[in-house]
Amino acid sequence: MSKRTVLAGVLLAAVGLGAGGLAIAEQAASADSPGSARAAEHRPGPRGPGKGHPGKFAEGVTLVVGTVKSVENGKLVVTKDGGGEATITTDGSTRFRGGELSGLKQGQRVAVRVKDGKALGVAVPKSHASGTVTSVDGDKAVLIKTDGLQVNLDLSGVSEKPKSGDLVVVTGTVSDGKTIKVEKVRQLPK
Repeated sequence: MSKRTVLAGVLLAAVGLGAGGLAIAEQAASADSPGSARAAEHRPGPRGPGKGHPGKFAEGVTLVVGTVKSVENGKLVVTKDGGGEATITTDGSTRFRGGELSGLKQGQRVAVRVKDGKALGVAVPKSHASGTVTSVDGDKAVLIKTDGLQVNLDLSGVSEKPKSGDLVVVTGTVSDGKTIKVEKVRQLPK
């Protein structure tokens, strides 16, 4: 086979693949094409059929983020980060991640998925930080994150405390808007 024949074959294959790729991309971009409907039908989101994709909410679902003001008799009152309050009803179908309704405390951070005033899901978010511990004073420490941001740590919840100079990853909850109340410390190699 000559070089010219091989080159022509490679060029033909590249053009064919390119045209096929464009046709597939064009069909996928068309929302009402039968191919895209079949693909959506047979390829559920990463959380299973009907669950959609993380970060996308069904129509009418909103997110309320803030701190718990009160919890009682199926009512959760959240002081929203942007100001104001939201009173949200909860029931047996409300899903909880990172805790339970009875375990929520005033001042605790929550993210609540809400539809028509009812909580679909309540998450108690964990805070994570990694970096170098620059000072330790009893149960208090300062961590400089890898991006240079300084974070105050409350180490009262852990038995093995890091030392100044340790490179760590910490997990916990934000206690006052500025301090991570550490629940777990993992030492990283230096």
